[in-house]
Amino acid sequence: MSMTSTTRDPLDAERLLPGGRQDERLGSAPVELLDEIDSTNDECVRRWASGQTVEHLTALLTEHQVSGHGRRDRVWNAPRYSSAVVSFAVASRWGEAVIPNDSLHWVTQMLALATRTAVREVTSLPAAMKWPNDVLIYGQKIAGILARVVPVDSTTLNVVVGVGINVNIDAEELPFESATSLATECGGPVDRTEILIRVIAEFRRMVTAFGEAGGDPSLAVGGHPSLLDQVRQNLDTLGRRVRVERVEPEPPLVGMAVGIADDGSLLVRPDAGDTVTVSVGDVVHLRPESGSWSDGDSR
Repeated sequence: MSMTSTTRDPLDAERLLPGGRQDERLGSAPVELLDEIDSTNDECVRRWASGQTVEHLTALLTEHQVSGHGRRDRVWNAPRYSSAVVSFAVASRWGEAVIPNDSLHWVTQMLALATRTAVREVTSLPAAMKWPNDVLIYGQKIAGILARVVPVDSTTLNVVVGVGINVNIDAEELPFESATSLATECGGPVDRTEILIRVIAEFRRMVTAFGEAGGDPSLAVGGHPSLLDQVRQNLDTLGRRVRVERVEPEPPLVGMAVGIADDGSLLVRPDAGDTVTVSVGDVVHLRPESGSWSDGDSR
């Protein structure tokens, strides 16, 4: 089914924003919806950097993000009413909970897990996580996640983390060949509001549990598996041949993704030599049958 602009509807603000009809799954943290913004991540950072009070787990949404960006300053844009875009302000301390500075990078994996869960629940599509910050369907990119650190003082850091999900976008409007959208895979429009409600609710639950565990990814909290176990169980990158584009001057690394270290780094066993620990890099899933490079396996 081909999507057209007539099938793109605004978000249901009454279900998202505080008030009588706000979905109870969202909890009590603020939710704000902007009609248009350059970048929800940038706006959250600006507010914190300017000294504005930004409540922990505030969720900032927009109908149209005109200057979205991903890793390595890649541009990410989409038509109005076509995507699910949300950024979160994550404090490192609230109440008795704390996320130490060296554990703040886990917010990216938590948002990837929340996005994977929401997409699966709403569409039944087999969404999968790709290390370190993407969500895929049938090997095609459906969502990208980006986090930015915001210094509070000389010792304390907060984090802004956001996700953009391709929802009601035509195949010909997708930004690159290895991307897809929920509508493309489902054959028709998908409820952006429900996707966002589930992402927000699940991410907030995970961050709260993580803070209660003192930012220790190995601890189970609230009857759920530990964050480390959840990542290991749901990361589609594991068990695949990969190519890792590392920060220069490190050369690209090709090998088998064999595990996740306790700090969240990817463990890659090259064709020759010892296993390498990768903490920063862009991963490409390789097609084992041909040796060619791809963002994932075909259906």
